Amino acid sequence: MNTTTTTDAPAVLVIGASGNIGSALVDELVPDHEAGRLRLVAACRRPGAAAALRERGIEVRRFDLDDAATGGLGAIEPGFAGIDRVFLLTTYTVKMLVQSKVAVDAAKAAGVSHIVHLGSSHSDPNTVEYAAWHELVEAYIERSGLGYTHVWPAAFLQMLPMSVTAPEVLTYFIGDGRANWVDTGDVAAVAAAALRDPAAHNGCAYHVAAGSASVTEIADALGRITERSWRYEPAKPQVFYDQMVAGGFDPVYMRGVRDYMERVGNGSLTDPERVYDTIESVTGRPATSVRQFLEKHHHLFRR
Repeated sequence: MNTTTTTDAPAVLVIGASGNIGSALVDELVPDHEAGRLRLVAACRRPGAAAALRERGIEVRRFDLDDAATGGLGAIEPGFAGIDRVFLLTTYTVKMLVQSKVAVDAAKAAGVSHIVHLGSSHSDPNTVEYAAWHELVEAYIERSGLGYTHVWPAAFLQMLPMSVTAPEVLTYFIGDGRANWVDTGDVAAVAAAALRDPAAHNGCAYHVAAGSASVTEIADALGRITERSWRYEPAKPQVFYDQMVAGGFDPVYMRGVRDYMERVGNGSLTDPERVYDTIESVTGRPATSVRQFLEKHHHLFRR
């Protein structure tokens, strides 16, 4: 694909470009790339995803932040060469702490001017383990002297289809608690706005939560939309933890998620019920509501 991108356009590096948020962010920024307003660069480790990105006229760089542990910053600095702005999304493991630190150090050494960091929605003061890790990363970014924008998403609506455990049955792990929810596309749109115009969003931290609902309410809404009898069967957060660890996910990170779910269910966390107007105020377009997501994607819940 031919583009009009010029060499003097600001270069934007998207780390995690093949993931759910990263791929949505790439989609948001491709029109800017093609119009020459910025030069989009994708960090991607999967060969198949890299090929698809290159077919869209996007430069792909392959580097692994973990390489800094054995090779020093020199092992990852080439990935940041010539980059002006960075979208930073690391793995959901305890490694995120050192991965984020070395990314910030390499970005600063390479002359990057602004970082948009994907963190986590949290209460203030926060006592949730994995969200506290994100706060430590953000404190390091702020200390670095680089420009920054923090994006704090709520629970992703895209997780809901994965909670279908039988026909017309949702199994989730927060009891009767209410959670706040957001579409990954809306999260990407907020991040894209900050990457397009970092000066307008410098020093900002954005809670991104478009709707609040219990899983019972979600099952009821699905029932009305599909004209089927959906129901919610709650499971213990420990069941979630055991399933995720058995699937190879980091037990330390998942311990924090388990504890978060437990607290949402018992009502000791109240922020999961809050919604914000961030998406519309930052992007100029309305947020995707829980119902709109269900109406658009109800086919994903078929089993």
